[in-house]
Amino acid sequence: MVKVLLRFHGGLMNEPITSTVILEKGVKLNILKASIHEKGGEMLVEIPDVFAENVIEAFKSKGVEIVIKRTISVDLDRCIHCGECLSLCPVDVIKMSGDYSIIFDEDKCVACGLCVDACPMRAISLVVF
Repeated sequence: MVKVLLRFHGGLMNEPITSTVILEKGVKLNILKASIHEKGGEMLVEIPDVFAENVIEAFKSKGVEIVIKRTISVDLDRCIHCGECLSLCPVDVIKMSGDYSIIFDEDKCVACGLCVDACPMRAISLVVF
């Protein structure tokens, strides 16, 4: 699965772009996160690898800005393994190991940013690929 951040600008909000692309391409998208209002917004989706290029081009052709992947980055030199980020993660990206150190499974990250705000050492940031 390819994670794609779709950015919709205000002029696009009167069109059913997402449902149109889904119907035209016959692809099921997994919506991981969405923040959309009448002036625009963002939607983080997962697209099956085999359809990703075709679906991304369809969104681009309709004026949607595409960011291929956004995920967390952890500076392990700054992380003190306090666990502040652990309980906030909605998709269990962050786990505690047997030695009480924090482990991040970045492949599962939905880029919600909750852990970024929770980290007292500012060791976690969101990055775009």
